Amino acid sequence: MNLYPALVLSALGQLPAIEMVSVSPPGANEVLVKIMAAGVCHTDLAAVRDARVCPVVLGHEGAGVVEAVGEGVVSSRPGDHVVINWQAKCGRCRHCLSGRRDLCEDVQGTSAPRVALDGQPLAVMLNAGCFCPYVVVPAQGAVAIRKDVPFEKAALLGCSVATGVGAVLYTARVAPGDTVVVIGTGGVGLNVVQGARLSNAGQVIAIDRDQERLAVASQIGATHCVNSGDMDAVGAVRAMTGGRGADHVFEVVGRPKLMADGIDMLARGGSLTLVGAAGRDEVLSIKPRSFMSRQQRVQGCIYGNVTPERDLPMFADWYIDGRLQLDLIGTYTVGLADVAKLFEPDYEHSGLRAIVAMES
Repeated sequence: MNLYPALVLSALGQLPAIEMVSVSPPGANEVLVKIMAAGVCHTDLAAVRDARVCPVVLGHEGAGVVEAVGEGVVSSRPGDHVVINWQAKCGRCRHCLSGRRDLCEDVQGTSAPRVALDGQPLAVMLNAGCFCPYVVVPAQGAVAIRKDVPFEKAALLGCSVATGVGAVLYTARVAPGDTVVVIGTGGVGLNVVQGARLSNAGQVIAIDRDQERLAVASQIGATHCVNSGDMDAVGAVRAMTGGRGADHVFEVVGRPKLMADGIDMLARGGSLTLVGAAGRDEVLSIKPRSFMSRQQRVQGCIYGNVTPERDLPMFADWYIDGRLQLDLIGTYTVGLADVAKLFEPDYEHSGLRAIVAMES
């Protein structure tokens, strides 16, 4: 039996480590994918704090090549380049049947565990487990895209692009001319900025403490940048909007304090979209009377409410034709053996999004 290195989180509060695991062949309606590149998302890093099950193979933002397909698979075939979709819909719940597959109540995994450590089955993060050279996913979990997208860019499509661009296009439904504020310009936040540009928003105000990230934001769609380490971000947004506030605020960090700041930035009728993953026990307080009288709203966003089979190939097309600018976002690459160090609290790096190159 072949063994492969995989990044495994054994218990909450511990640092993940490379373990040698086995990967079983795909079952019916399942696909085996050789992962070529995987992005390191904040959700991966946060798993040390709040993973729902351990031990677990980490990683969910990936792209690769189909190695084999199980019985009944018609959506992809060996040799296809695919992006991992970690929200394979059930097609049976009330939301799927009503046309809101983005709200699926029973996201699918494989019919049985396909990864094992010392003969014992392992969970895989978000039905993916991309920090392993091979993954088995439901047929919907491998979305075929064009072959001229580099794998390190294709990987980004599967989470940071889908979540960020989708948050604008599908969750908030930003209209041309709307004022948009993006709090946090990491990998996902920068794609929120891109989504605002693609939606023909008016002002697009990016907020961060990192000047390097703000510089990238200004290159891919932000009309204004606020360094929150140097000034009061709420006051700056109010000043930039003539006191009116923003039509849409996206919080892409996951901190209740920044969410509260986002509420204070809203215009009458404005919406705050929560994209960043807060800790499971954290609480956001609001003043309901003010919220009611100003007719504002707070909404959650998971995976940008995208339709993966439609949107991931479309985003690949947008990258090739220049509408999606990803070359500035995935800015440094590590090998799988070095991924664990990214989880260390004092680890410092330059760049915006780490890309794991599986064959490096």
